[in-house]
Amino acid sequence: MNRLAHQFEAELRDKMLLAKKECRYNPIRFNQMLEQYGGVETAKRLIKSARETGIIPTGYARLLEEGRLDLTVEHSVCKAEYQSLFSPDEVEFYKELLGV
Repeated sequence: MNRLAHQFEAELRDKMLLAKKECRYNPIRFNQMLEQYGGVETAKRLIKSARETGIIPTGYARLLEEGRLDLTVEHSVCKAEYQSLFSPDEVEFYKELLGV
């Protein structure tokens, strides 16, 4: 895994811990996906699923309710420093979801 992908995954793990602490939300399935696929592949799988089904991820919906979209994987994917890890279409999909 390259340095940038490693940094992206570390950010997702930090956000997951903050979601547990500050929002009382424990994203069990997301954590399992991180362990199994790593951060970049997890994000790509979530994007693919949301695009195919039209259903936004549970974690996004929960953190939206909490007013904490800053803790979502979608937010991290849209950050300039991580966009090179994803296709322009993947980034654009999440930008539209976030309304940025």
